[in-house]
Amino acid sequence: MSTSAPEPGSESVPEPLGEAGGPPRPSGGRSHRGKVVLGVLGVVVLWMLAVGWLLAGARSSLESGRAKLEGVRAEATPSSLLKPATATDLKHAERDFAHARDRLRSPVITPLRLVPVVGRHIRAADHLVSSAQGSATLAATAVEQLGELADQPLAAGPQRIAALEQLSKIINQAREGLDDLDPGSPDSLASPLAKAVAKLAEERRQTQLGLAHAAQATDALTTVLKGPTPYLLIGANNAEMRAGSGMYLSAAPLGFDDGRLELGDVRPTQELVLPPKSVPVHGDLAKNWSWIDVGRDFRSMALSVDFPQSASVAAANWAKVNGGGPVGGVIVVDVDALRALLRVVGPVEVDGVRYTADTVRGELLRNQYRRYGDDRDQRRDQIGEVAKVVFKRIEAGHWKLDELATALVDTVSRRHLMVWSADPKVQAAWKTTSADGRLQDRSVAASLLNRGAEKLDSFLPTTAVLTSSTGSDGRVHVHLTYTITNKAPASGPKYLIGPNIAGLVAGQHKGIVVINLPGGATDVVVRGGRQTLQGADGPTTVVASEVSLLRGATAQVRVSATLPEGVTSVILEPSARIPPTVWTVDGTTYRLDRRRSLSVGD
Repeated sequence: MSTSAPEPGSESVPEPLGEAGGPPRPSGGRSHRGKVVLGVLGVVVLWMLAVGWLLAGARSSLESGRAKLEGVRAEATPSSLLKPATATDLKHAERDFAHARDRLRSPVITPLRLVPVVGRHIRAADHLVSSAQGSATLAATAVEQLGELADQPLAAGPQRIAALEQLSKIINQAREGLDDLDPGSPDSLASPLAKAVAKLAEERRQTQLGLAHAAQATDALTTVLKGPTPYLLIGANNAEMRAGSGMYLSAAPLGFDDGRLELGDVRPTQELVLPPKSVPVHGDLAKNWSWIDVGRDFRSMALSVDFPQSASVAAANWAKVNGGGPVGGVIVVDVDALRALLRVVGPVEVDGVRYTADTVRGELLRNQYRRYGDDRDQRRDQIGEVAKVVFKRIEAGHWKLDELATALVDTVSRRHLMVWSADPKVQAAWKTTSADGRLQDRSVAASLLNRGAEKLDSFLPTTAVLTSSTGSDGRVHVHLTYTITNKAPASGPKYLIGPNIAGLVAGQHKGIVVINLPGGATDVVVRGGRQTLQGADGPTTVVASEVSLLRGATAQVRVSATLPEGVTSVILEPSARIPPTVWTVDGTTYRLDRRRSLSVGD
């Protein structure tokens, strides 16, 4: 059988042999490796998605928990802390933080902890969440303990001392717990995480400071209530204003004995006037008000918003008053302080008149003067008498701890209750809680001192508009316009609407506008009225101008000044006026129910 030769170019290509000469391997090795790579990439992508989902969930839970904590802290009052909603919010915050922690500690994320940069951020986030969860747990424990404390009977004096000591223990336990919860350092962290760490650290610092102040105030209050040193209780009526408070119209000794309170005879200050120059007055009060014998008459005190200056003079005066004596401190309460306390102890009746939280303003600011007309023999200011009955209610234990504490915090923040102590240690506590009415070196205050001997201040709405700008020299220039409108009634007793001073007519108001600016302010210019002083008042610069307004008229005093170098914020001080002065700073209007620190300048 013959075989034909292959055609040229048609030589066959031998097939490759398999292993050991076996059959050839199937093709597709590269396709297999590609599938493996795609599989690995798929796993990595899924892992990254899982990591992203876990981190996003952790961040969401962290923000939710922090929002709940911040809400509790922002709205915190002794009463609000004991509401069921507060405990619920704290439990939810704990749950949110636990959820965030569980996600950050998931086995899916654990490998990232070994990566140099990413690992540092994961560990920092974990530490942050753990600290936040610890804070929520501390807060929940403290709230539970406060609830148990609030349920204890407090009618007897020793029970009050024991309650304050227990409160101090709760506060100090929370402080110690916070000391152990360090959220870490924001250094070397990416911006969002660094900001979260820094914010939590600042909130922790503020809480620690607040707890330190609370502990100091609680210990000071315990010391005072144990006695035996009495305080001088002064009733200030906002119907006739002084600087930062009402006129001092009644005075009484307030004794303390192992937690018990005893208020002595309430005396009208018009009956306590001393002979001229009986009480030496020094410092800024003497310089600024040299034409008034400040130490002689309680009604001529409170000429400075800086309460310690006036309180020390009042204590010195009481020591020389017939029937007075040495006191360890001074407490001033006004109409709105009594209003807050009436919400706690309930309505009281004095001389046939029923006083409630809703009616006390009208009764003490206006109606009491209408009731007795111009019969000064029958009429005596009732604020001291109402205060006496309210304090009897407090001594009898007709109140709840959280409600009383909330009332005191509220009145202190608006200057309706101020406390000064001759004991430096106790005074330091009143200072840290702002209960001492002290001016600061960045304080801005506006006051209208009544010089017409009428009771028109509740008919005189006031506004203060502060504008600021930064000059080429970098210093802040401020302009303050203080406006008074006289809405006095057309008729009424002379004691209420005047005239009680020669040269005035009924419904006319004569007053002195006093403006306090940050200490060291320069280029001070006053326009409007008749300027009566310019100098220093404690740590501030002070100017004053006399004004006179007929019924229906409006008056303005305008002050411009340059703040010291480096001062770019001010502290607005409440005035205790009723109604309060409405402040507008650089276009924003504020309800000044507490001190406010505000930035100024461009």
